[in-house]
Amino acid sequence: MKIFTQILSFKSDLLVTALNGLVVIGGVFILNGIIARMHGLEVLGEFLLVKRTLSAFVGILLIGMNVGLPNYLSRNFEKAYGDNSFILYIIFTIPLTILFVFLILWYNVSGFYTNYFWVYIIFSLGVSSQFITYALYRGYMNMIGANIFQLLGTALIPIIFFTNIDNLYDSLFWIGSSVLILMVFGFLMRNKGISLKAINYNILQKILKYGIKRVPSFLSQFILLAGIPIYIASSQNFESIAYFNSSLSLVRLTLIFINPIGMVLLPRIANKIAKGERENISKVLDLFFKGGIILSVIATTYCYIYAPLILKLWLGDVSNSGVSILRFAILALPFYAFSGLSRSPIDAISEKGYNSVIYGVAAISMIVLIIIGKIFEFELLTTALFSFLISHIIAGGVSAYYIQKLYNHWFLKPKLFRDIIISILGLVAINNIVSILEISLVSQFIVFNLIIILVMTTIFKKVNTGWIAEIKSELYGR
Repeated sequence: MKIFTQILSFKSDLLVTALNGLVVIGGVFILNGIIARMHGLEVLGEFLLVKRTLSAFVGILLIGMNVGLPNYLSRNFEKAYGDNSFILYIIFTIPLTILFVFLILWYNVSGFYTNYFWVYIIFSLGVSSQFITYALYRGYMNMIGANIFQLLGTALIPIIFFTNIDNLYDSLFWIGSSVLILMVFGFLMRNKGISLKAINYNILQKILKYGIKRVPSFLSQFILLAGIPIYIASSQNFESIAYFNSSLSLVRLTLIFINPIGMVLLPRIANKIAKGERENISKVLDLFFKGGIILSVIATTYCYIYAPLILKLWLGDVSNSGVSILRFAILALPFYAFSGLSRSPIDAISEKGYNSVIYGVAAISMIVLIIIGKIFEFELLTTALFSFLISHIIAGGVSAYYIQKLYNHWFLKPKLFRDIIISILGLVAINNIVSILEISLVSQFIVFNLIIILVMTTIFKKVNTGWIAEIKSELYGR
């Protein structure tokens, strides 16, 4: 089991996490496609509503341990942090999960049914156990182990059960049970068991204090991620929810190419700060922020252009409403990406809950816009999509402010905007050229992808100046 505990270089961690992200994307695409084709868009919409709601609340159920554990554990690899976190999971997370599901059913949230009370609890515990196990391996900087468990819990196990079980809630039960057992085993294996002697009041207090400060942030993210699907579910059919949640999944899954930076950076930044090595942090962050923004802009343009074909190939069904939902939702990707990239650096440099402020402002703006939409009787779906986009633009803007404040470095410079414009125009130009070819739309899509891969690979290999060259220098240790 040495592979689970292996510590890699920064470059290797980044590549392993990015490769795993690519596999997870493929797995989740297959999973959603299987559900849509075998059970229909209505069932997919119901599944994604349940999954999104329970997953979005997991940071609160864990009391921020998914962030606090890797932050403290990475500083000196003290096993006691794992022991105490596991105890907190039993004492707080399990009862909070039961209370959360009870309140969902008590308030008759659309899409949830009282006769599946224990199914929701088991599935939610499976999700939270995956998050805390990932956090443990991440804290030990064992990104291979972390990514293996993420792949199993997010894609492989759900695919196995959905391809063999016809009923949605039977699938949720077995997925939750299997993931919960596997993740508890993975946690105990890496932590080498749990020592009750290691239970320490000061460590418990430290983890709780760090996490509680970030609970408002997780609550705000719950509103940002689950608020719109729940709002749509109140008056729309599950098909609209399926399209929106699939679009949101696309936004979040695309970040798997970008989030490896944050996942790998948090423990390393915390480690450098603990050692007093802060001089190069701002420079590294500047490079990866630029790279993340450019990649997210490219992904946004790509999805916007090929939205109809993506939905057709993915879900097997497409409507004009579905295409419009995807195209509008995907515009939030660059801002969502940047606020996501900012989370780890902000958490690493300060124990204050700045991310709570960022996502709190964004969540409030979303609620205000929905209220305004109701007052003026705007169409519900239009109000939902507009509030989703504006709230994430605000989250990105406030994140940029705090990065500048905490690291005293402003990265939004004219050259970055120049590269963004070039990237967008380049993709549009390639698409226009490919569309001239008298071949099928799928063939055009394949040719477009081959050209994009060729162009991006050539740029990465040949460019020897600017931020791309500096990123290569960081990756290759030159």
